[in-house]
Formats: sequence, structure tokens, C-alpha cells
Amino acid sequence: MNDNLIFMHLPKNGGTTFHSILNRLYPKKNTFTIQSVTNIKTNRDEFIKMKSTERNKINLLKGHMPFGFHEYMKNGAKYVTFLRKPEDRIISFYYYVLRKPKNKLYNRIINSNMDLYDFVTQVESHDLNNCQVRWISGIDDKEEFMLEKALENIENHFSFVGITELYNESLIALQKKYNWSMPYYEVKNKTKNRKEKKEIDQKTIDAINHYNNADIQLYKIIYDRFLKQLDSIDNLSFKLYKLSLTNKLYTNKQTRKIIGSFKKRIK
Repeated sequence: MNDNLIFMHLPKNGGTTFHSILNRLYPKKNTFTIQSVTNIKTNRDEFIKMKSTERNKINLLKGHMPFGFHEYMKNGAKYVTFLRKPEDRIISFYYYVLRKPKNKLYNRIINSNMDLYDFVTQVESHDLNNCQVRWISGIDDKEEFMLEKALENIENHFSFVGITELYNESLIALQKKYNWSMPYYEVKNKTKNRKEKKEIDQKTIDAINHYNNADIQLYKIIYDRFLKQLDSIDNLSFKLYKLSLTNKLYTNKQTRKIIGSFKKRIK
């Protein structure tokens, strides 16, 4: 793991869970996490303004950030991220905001009594419509230009783009690529009390698709590429079973208690 890595955490794409995996795989002293310091501000400037001697020690940069941060890392860096089907991402994002009073969009929804349709059609935010191409492209332009730039950046600057709907498969592919230990996890930050897509009216689904056309195209292209990538992984079914079994053991409270007790003894 000598290569510098940037995890671009796209909102509601399984990123919080992936953070927990990376925290286990990379030393804390060589990691910088972009995170919120207020409901409208992150600590991105803190990383940018770090002394070069300190910033050069960072091998892993992770968090909510658009494309371009590789320019601040010594010898550059490769990005990894996950894409999610836009319909599911937007539905999850809306209900996520509803339970986060500190989110920058919360008051807008509550004060205007916005339903999901209103949220999609009235709110302008880089986290919302065509978020995935917008962040990966690093530009704010017409859909076709952002899509073209996003695909160009993926080709030239990303070592891996996974699929949230194929999360375990994505982790196995990453494990192979970076020779990681078992990337087991417990699901983090899952949106609760949200409606499923089948419960959403067609008018709203059509609006989501209309305002996320570039994201839909990007998702289809990368999804097809990823399926082909999986064909190159030997014994994939067994590896998925092993990861699933490890996850069950890891999320079992009694098992974690025993592991924690064992770690204390060997310190």
C-alpha cells in the first residue's frame, strides 16, 4: 500500500461503511479525513493549507470532496469511489436529510414542507442532482460535458470504481487489487424509516431520472465495465461467502466482546 489513495465519498453511496474499512487498513498517522466542521463547511482548507512536510506524510485522503485533490498530494494519487443507481441514491439522500437537523438542506425541506418530488425539482445542490458526474468530473457544466469529463477522469485518475448495489463484490475486487486483508465491515449510516423505490409514485421517479440523466448514463457504463471486471476474479463465489461469514461474526456482539478482550490481553 505504498501508492497514495484518495477515497471520494459520494453522498449515500455506502461511503461511511467504507471509511470504517479504510480506518482498519491504513495507519491513522498517514490518513487525513475530510469531514464537516459546521453544517455548511468542511475541513478541506485545513488539508490544503497544511505544511508540505506534513501533507507529504499522507498516503490516504478520504471524505466528501470533488475531483482535484490529487494535486495537493506528493507524487499525486489515484482515486477510488462507489457509484449507486441514481433513483435509490436520491430517495436515500432525501430521507437521510430528514433525520439530520444539522444538514445544510434540512431547514429548506422542513420550512417549505417539501416532499421528495419538491426536493428533486426545487433544490439546487451539488450533492443532489447529477451529483456523481459533477463530483467525479470536477466541473459544473452541461450534462454532456460533465459526463465526458467524468469518464475521462475515471480513465486517467481512478484506480477503481465500485458499485454500491454490488458492495461485497466491489470489496473483493479492491482486496485483490490492493492486496488488502479481509475487508469485513458492519453497515454504517444506513438511512432508516425511508420509503422503498416501489413505494414512490411514478411522477417522482420520472423527475429523479430527468434531473439525473448524466448520472444514469455514467452508472450504466461503469456497471457494465464492473461486471466484466468480476469475471477475472477466481473463486468469486467462495470469496463472497467467506466475506459474508466474516461480517456475521464481526457484527455479532458476543464475538466482538471476545475479540476486544483478547486484544487487551496481548497489549
